[in-house]
Amino acid sequence: MLLLLTSQNLQLEPILTRLLDLPVIVVDNFHESETDLLLEVEAWTDQTVCPRCGCVSSNLHQNHGYWVRDLPISNRAVRLKVNCRQVKCKFCNKPFSESLDFVDKRAKYTNRLAAEIVKQVKNSNVHLVD
Repeated sequence: MLLLLTSQNLQLEPILTRLLDLPVIVVDNFHESETDLLLEVEAWTDQTVCPRCGCVSSNLHQNHGYWVRDLPISNRAVRLKVNCRQVKCKFCNKPFSESLDFVDKRAKYTNRLAAEIVKQVKNSNVHLVD
């Protein structure tokens, strides 16, 4: 069962942001249990570059969240609820989703988790990897 921490513990979010150590990502909220740590995250900047025309835009169109797995912290499975913003370009007037460096488009896991699994498989065998 997951426990929502009270507002008295909200000062932990900046600490969790530093502990998570993902560039330009901040932790907005978190939930924890004995085995899991669920972090709600988003980019700290409100501007992103249009992949079509290269112009910088901050014209928010909509938000959508999705879950990705990340490296464990203190023997707890970590899942990130990523708030991916969809922005409408001011110049070409087309909507696009912001690109985040730590996770590939449509991936269910972070790049660093994938790299860690590959490293473990190279040093062991697939049946011994977590």
